[in-house]
Amino acid sequence: MKLQRLHQGIQSVDAYFKELETILIKIDMHESEESKMGRFVSGLRRDIQDVVELYEYSSLEKLVHLAIKVESQISKKTSFKKSHNDGFYHSSC
Repeated sequence: MKLQRLHQGIQSVDAYFKELETILIKIDMHESEESKMGRFVSGLRRDIQDVVELYEYSSLEKLVHLAIKVESQISKKTSFKKSHNDGFYHSSC
């Protein structure tokens, strides 16, 4: 049941992947790598999932690495917007 409901939520991609792996080991579930990739992607946050689905990946390891990179990029963009959005219009004039 926990596996069915597993989603990334607010945790990092890395923490989410480790939790997924732990659950699969605990319940002794042997899935194909393709099935694991599908399960992993479907549990990612939507913003990360949308970008990851645009790329091709040939292994679970490459998929996880891609998702971590996407998460990092999104995080950088979000923190940049927050630090530059103080409610005032800035002009170089």
